[in-house]
Amino acid sequence: MTIKPILENWRGFVNESSLSRMHQHIMEHDCAILTAYRNDVSDLSACTANTNEPDEGESNKSRNRDLKATLLAMGVGVTKVDGSYIEDFDTPKAVEVSEASLFCVNLKDDKNFAATIQRLGEKYCQDSVLIIPKGGQGAYLFGTNNAEFPGYGSKVSVGDVKFGEESEFMTKVRNRPFTFNESAALETYQDLSRNQRMAVKAIAREFLEEQKLVEAE
Repeated sequence: MTIKPILENWRGFVNESSLSRMHQHIMEHDCAILTAYRNDVSDLSACTANTNEPDEGESNKSRNRDLKATLLAMGVGVTKVDGSYIEDFDTPKAVEVSEASLFCVNLKDDKNFAATIQRLGEKYCQDSVLIIPKGGQGAYLFGTNNAEFPGYGSKVSVGDVKFGEESEFMTKVRNRPFTFNESAALETYQDLSRNQRMAVKAIAREFLEEQKLVEAE
């Protein structure tokens, strides 16, 4: 089934200092937004065979910590953004979810960046990940589980990134709002202490080995 672009509105809104940072990152590198949060961590009904089954009692906070560690170990720049969206959109299980998402910057300009972000979305059973190509044109959602929207493997255009003067940047697709507020400066592997580097590599090792990815140095 072909899914036509259904963007109703894409606006980039960040405060002045964040605007400059995010605009620079998006103009210079591929970027993405994703999270490990799910409203019900134990509900694996929409997940694929590549999803990691959560440990008993595992929290969204710990899942996002592990996701961030994996991204840092890959050499990806990361900053936290506060997100809000509708999980299981357009189904009887639809629920509004507030979550801590991660804005990711492909600092190494890895040609496989988008594919790796998609695999991480699948690992954490996300409905989709948001990919923002370098320059901000042609951003899109990519489905990473079997939820009805956007659908596994489906690519849905959300248009071009634009920047304004308010404090958030938002997309709305099929009346489904995504709102993100940047909360910190970009963090990189090089910013970590020796012990922190050892910790993130330990957390990320299994995924990096599975995907045959090179650790940051």
